[in-house]
Amino acid sequence: MNRWIWLTPFVGAFIGWLTNYVAIKMLFRPREPWYILGFPMQGVMPRRQRDLALKIGEVVEEELLKSEDLLSAINTEELRAHLTEVVEARVDRFLREKLFRGEFLYDRVLSREAVQRVKRMLITELVNLFPLEVEAAITQLVEKVNIRKIVADRVTQFDFDRLESLVYRVARTELLWVEYLGGVLGFLIGLLQVLFTWLMAA
Repeated sequence: MNRWIWLTPFVGAFIGWLTNYVAIKMLFRPREPWYILGFPMQGVMPRRQRDLALKIGEVVEEELLKSEDLLSAINTEELRAHLTEVVEARVDRFLREKLFRGEFLYDRVLSREAVQRVKRMLITELVNLFPLEVEAAITQLVEKVNIRKIVADRVTQFDFDRLESLVYRVARTELLWVEYLGGVLGFLIGLLQVLFTWLMAA
């Protein structure tokens, strides 16, 4: 048996690693089409950028930007408590500066229980109206604004150098494991070839 046959696993490991390395790079490169024997070769992301942009816009519009989800995110007890404080401060400021125009009348009138009761009812009503008005505004926004087109246009204009850098920064470890796995599989396939050749020659 040829003594160089034992190099086969290492050659296979190199080829497996190189194949996966090139495949990962070809997600983003080449940016512009290269023509080899008349056939265009271009990175997956640049070539399918518009299709990807439209799909992302569709998902955002139909799955992510739902008025009920946005409303539930802002309609919390913490926000209601904060809103109550803000509204009460604004009402007090309006009464003091615009209606009574001074501390004397303000203190005399606001000290009455009936006026305090009316004030609390007004604040409660305004706070309760907040989620309803926000829901109506969000619903109109979702219905009237073409979210799909806005998102698709932004994704289409996105700089691929930044996108590639972001992907490698976030998934660097996983992508390295994909490269190494190609090398390991190539080595194992090469080793099986050596064993098969050895068994056939025995």
